[in-house]
Order: sequence, then C-alpha cells, then structure tokens
Amino acid sequence: MNLIITAGGTTEAIDRVRKITNSATGRLGSLTAGEFVKQGGSRIEKIFYVCEEGTAVPQLPRVEIVRVEGAEGARDALSRLFSSRRIDAVVHSMAVSDYAVGSLTTAGGLSRFLAQELFSHRPEEFPNEDSLAEFIRQGIEKNDRLIDRSRKISSDIGDLMLTMRRTPKLIGLMKKWQPSVILVGFKLLNHVEPQALLDAGYGVLKKNACDLVVANDSSQIGGGRHTAYLISPDRSFTKLETKEKIAEEIARRVLRLYERRAGTR
Repeated sequence: MNLIITAGGTTEAIDRVRKITNSATGRLGSLTAGEFVKQGGSRIEKIFYVCEEGTAVPQLPRVEIVRVEGAEGARDALSRLFSSRRIDAVVHSMAVSDYAVGSLTTAGGLSRFLAQELFSHRPEEFPNEDSLAEFIRQGIEKNDRLIDRSRKISSDIGDLMLTMRRTPKLIGLMKKWQPSVILVGFKLLNHVEPQALLDAGYGVLKKNACDLVVANDSSQIGGGRHTAYLISPDRSFTKLETKEKIAEEIARRVLRLYERRAGTR
C-alpha cells in the first residue's frame, strides 16, 4: 500500500526574503503517518510525506519526506508521485494557501498608469459607472509599472501594493489523476456552529469525491484540544477531540476501506 500524506502549510513568496504563510504545523499529519505505520504494519509499502521546510515530520521506517515550496510546488510534486506509481490513499491535511502573489506595484505607479490610460480615451467611451469600472479593472491587470520580485524589495517604499492570484485546488486533482484513490480531505472554518461545519465538510466531500473529510474549527484547536468531525459519504460522522484520536481514526478507516476494495479486486 502506497500512501501520500500532505501536511503543514504552504508559503508564497512576495520577494526573495518575504513570504506569506499560515500557522499550520503539520503535527496532525505526522501523527497520522505514525498511525498508518503502527496499524498498517507490513501492508504499508511507502508513505510519501509531502511538506515544506519547518513542518513537523515523522521519523519512521517506510516514510519518505518530499519537500516542496508553495502551492504550485506541492501540485508538481503530487503530479510526479501519481504519474510514477500507484497511489492507494491520500490524506490531504496540508493547509494550502488559496492565493499567491500575482504582482507588486506602488499606489503611485498604479495611479499614474491608470491616469495615462484614461487620458488616452474620450469621456463618452464610458457611458456609465460599470463601463468605467471595467476599464479600471483591466487597467490594473495591464499595469506595467511593476516592482522586481526577484530580489529584496526596499523597505523605503511607502505605498507598496500587491495583487493576489488564486492557487490550484489540489484536492480537486487527486481523483482526476487516479480515480480509484482513497481520498481524505480537510475543511477548516472559524467560529461556526457545528451544523454549519458539518455542512461545509460534506460539501468538500461531494465536490471532490472524497471518501472521508475531516471538518474542524480553528477556535476549537489549541491547548491539547482538537475537536473535529470525520464525515462519511452517507453524511454520518464521528466526533473526535484530540489530534491523536483524529490520526488514529483516519488510519483505521482508510485501512478498512483499502482492505474492502482489495477484497473485491
């Protein structure tokens, strides 16, 4: 049985030294790898543990650490793993950034560019607010007064602006790469009612054809506590209260699914 566990967070570069990141540590992913080794025994051929530097990693036999940087780096590493071997299960616990830096400019540079663009057009070309707003939006995208991100940006710049672009949704790629893979997804919200969290988790499950989804609320994580709901395709769920219990149950359920499917092949 070959597994992939993605863990920790991702970082997205602003320049050569500055980055945008999140607070994910990878501890749950590391504990989950440990549970697969413990419960799976000789059934586990290899666990590919995909993470960035600084993530908690398991020091275990049959675990191979795959280092990545950023959402696109994670996507490329996962694509290589799927294309080079059969993957039986993925536990996608990595907190992948939804956005990466698109471009850097200054408020002054952008306003001058937009003013230049506007002066090259006649007022009657913008008969209403919507047409002017669309022109400005396109101007922001076309802005060529950009700051070089390949080196450290000077801290003397007082009106720095950055645009963000969406990163690839990695969970949506897994079943496209390998339809038979057992997929465990994750959903994190903040300060919501349990039913709203369950509904959001089930939405992730349906949208991405997950076999299980772990839904958790960041306000319920900390101080040794980690409340989460492990949701199944029939909308049933199991409430778990610690990272250790979550990891134990993920491994138990995935191994059970694997055995069932292996028995039908």
